[in-house]
Amino acid sequence: MDDLAHRCPLNHRKRKADQDDCQDLPSVSDQAVVSSDSPSGVAGPSCNAPRQQWITETDDKLWASPNSPQVSSPLTSQVLRGTKRPRIDTHESTLRAAKRPYPRRSPSKMSPSPLTSVRQGSDIEDIGIVSTAHPGPSSGSLLRERHSVIPGVAPPRVVHILSTAAQSPIKFSSPHIPPTQPLINRQTLRELELDVILRNPVIRHDLLFDPGLQFRPRRKREMFEKYWNAVWEEVQTGCTCVTLDTQGNCHPKACICARHPTTPPIPIVSQISKEDPTIYTIRMPSRMPALLSEFLQVMLLVIQPLSNTAVYTNPTAVREQAQEHSAHAAYLESIFDPALIEQELKHKVFDPSGLFSQIGETLKHHCAPMRDRAVEEMVQVAQRPGPEAFTAVRMCLELLELMKLDIANHQLTQLRPWLLRNTGIFEVKAFKIRFGTSASLHNTREWLHNANVALFVSKKQPIPHPSYPNGLTYASLTKNQQIYLCCLKGIVDTIFETLSPPSSPVSPTSDATPPPSPVFSSLTPSPSPTPETLYLDKTRMAHISAEATDVTALYTFILLFRQLVVSDVSESSGSTSAKVDQSDVMRVKREIRDIGPACLGTCFVSSAPALAGGEAPPVDNDVDERRNVKRDLALQIAQRASEVRRRASAASSTIQTADFDDYSMSLEGDAAPDPAIVSLAQRWTDTNMQPESALSGLLHKRVRDAVFEEVVGLAYPSATAAGVGAGVRPSLLSMDLFAAGGNPFARRRAPDASAHVGTTGTHAAGMESLTEEIRKLAEKIARLALVHLNTHLSMYESEGFLGL
Repeated sequence: MDDLAHRCPLNHRKRKADQDDCQDLPSVSDQAVVSSDSPSGVAGPSCNAPRQQWITETDDKLWASPNSPQVSSPLTSQVLRGTKRPRIDTHESTLRAAKRPYPRRSPSKMSPSPLTSVRQGSDIEDIGIVSTAHPGPSSGSLLRERHSVIPGVAPPRVVHILSTAAQSPIKFSSPHIPPTQPLINRQTLRELELDVILRNPVIRHDLLFDPGLQFRPRRKREMFEKYWNAVWEEVQTGCTCVTLDTQGNCHPKACICARHPTTPPIPIVSQISKEDPTIYTIRMPSRMPALLSEFLQVMLLVIQPLSNTAVYTNPTAVREQAQEHSAHAAYLESIFDPALIEQELKHKVFDPSGLFSQIGETLKHHCAPMRDRAVEEMVQVAQRPGPEAFTAVRMCLELLELMKLDIANHQLTQLRPWLLRNTGIFEVKAFKIRFGTSASLHNTREWLHNANVALFVSKKQPIPHPSYPNGLTYASLTKNQQIYLCCLKGIVDTIFETLSPPSSPVSPTSDATPPPSPVFSSLTPSPSPTPETLYLDKTRMAHISAEATDVTALYTFILLFRQLVVSDVSESSGSTSAKVDQSDVMRVKREIRDIGPACLGTCFVSSAPALAGGEAPPVDNDVDERRNVKRDLALQIAQRASEVRRRASAASSTIQTADFDDYSMSLEGDAAPDPAIVSLAQRWTDTNMQPESALSGLLHKRVRDAVFEEVVGLAYPSATAAGVGAGVRPSLLSMDLFAAGGNPFARRRAPDASAHVGTTGTHAAGMESLTEEIRKLAEKIARLALVHLNTHLSMYESEGFLGL
């Protein structure tokens, strides 16, 4: 008996048993296990395999029991089934029950225990054999799927491990696969840190245009709900499966948890059926470890807003409060154990009531008073029995996000005056860092040069200004004053030539030929690139450009109404002496706003093209809907024009009654419009309400010139502010007014500014009804121009930057 250890070799499998629970597996983010229908290639033993056999040839009779399980390996051609069979306890079902040729050893000398017939453990086992053809992980083992053999069942698929997720037939970036990480995490909340805000030029630039700027939750709601639905399903059932096809389309879930009962550390991709080989089910890793770990880290981040004392000029003033926050963070870290909670969730024994009571008490010391009710609701939800209590985790994460937003908004409010005063200097530094100190700025120089040429050519007449009775003669101004006006002109022209967001794409014209009209260029990308100095205002200018296109569309519809009222439509109708009253125009303007779309400029749409051979053009639902809206507006305008013509005809026939004075209440208002007028209105809109029409280009130029004159009146310094021969500075830019949300242009407007627009004969052009729209548009552009000049005017005036 004493030489049993010498006769029976050591069990090398037992020596590796300590590693069964922590196998060396590839990275979760980059690898996936894919189940295929073809067996894996046969490979020989690796040089890293154990040199000594587990069972000697003379001991084969130890395993002679017919009921003993057969352990397969990649070296055998036998393939095993993918589902586990229940354990059946019989007298011959285990290895311990097999006949032993040797007696037991003494209790003082422990011998390695033989394997049981049905092993309990992971679905992916390390059997200690390495394939030389397909090397496995660095630990020297090959991962395979453990199956049992059931007679009469077709051989199952063999699982292969991939080196990268790119080899998987399923794209893990599919939107139908819920995220594995919570969307509220440290990375998203760090964007609200004070030092990040102070270094963000976009936020500081936006403060100049929106004094009441506040941070709000920003997330994809659909993806957010998918994540929490997946977490809730895992808490209830433990399932993390998703069924997709190779095209990324979602299918009804075919769960493979019975085949893989233990949640894998890496995604496992399994084919569902041979009938449709394109459909796979993915068994995703558990989301609990990442959720619980991130939950704790987010809590520690939110309750320590003063952890970065380097951003404060006097760190000692907040040191005592920061130490208190650190103590609270240490307490939460001591009572929240992610690994323990994960085990309790797996065994259905997690009781969050006491834990979340302590968390709630701590959060009340840090949240705003308005969040106390939300904290109490979270604690009450944690008291619910069963898995429903786990919803308190989601409520707490959302509450922590709101608390971080409250802190960021409070810091932004306190620092807003300082940020506004120093924004100009900060933007100059940010611009030099982005483009470099030796950048050529070719686009900016060309932009100012084109504006200078346009002013010399088109502004031979003085530019009207409320502080200069004789206007501003561009050729007689100083160089600094010319640069100032060039900047205003360049910004206005860029806005009227920038791509409008709600517009449909139209084929751009060649660079060699100018666009047929400004409207056409406003609906397509501008041929000239945006100046480098306007890189922070691209989105803002695109929105203002859309508003400018809306004003042009409104101007075009009002002009149609005027022409329908005074034109000779047909011989039967005869000529009319009707005159357009301002109240009629304002009524039509309100109805156009009510009936038309939110972005009226989308009515600039080309007519349906006629294809050769009588074929129907391809249907574009968006374009077709916009054409229908344009026809509806033309019909309404024709109705109001018919009413005005009937009223004028009745007045000339001396049949006018009191009812005609209020034609909106007369029977004439319910009468159908003249078919000839309706037909004319439809043809007129189809011809002129197009981006490439000559009339739309002419009207867009009129609106642009009117807006430019209004911008000059608002943004160009007055005679007393500029002085004689002095350099023009944007002295009107009052940071205090911007911070308070005031209007710095109110005092610059002439007393009778509401009665006219500019002084270039806009009454004759029929633009008196657009006074309010042009004024609002000019104020937005003037504010943008003043902020821009406050930052970059010194560079524009530097010697050699622009030769005038």
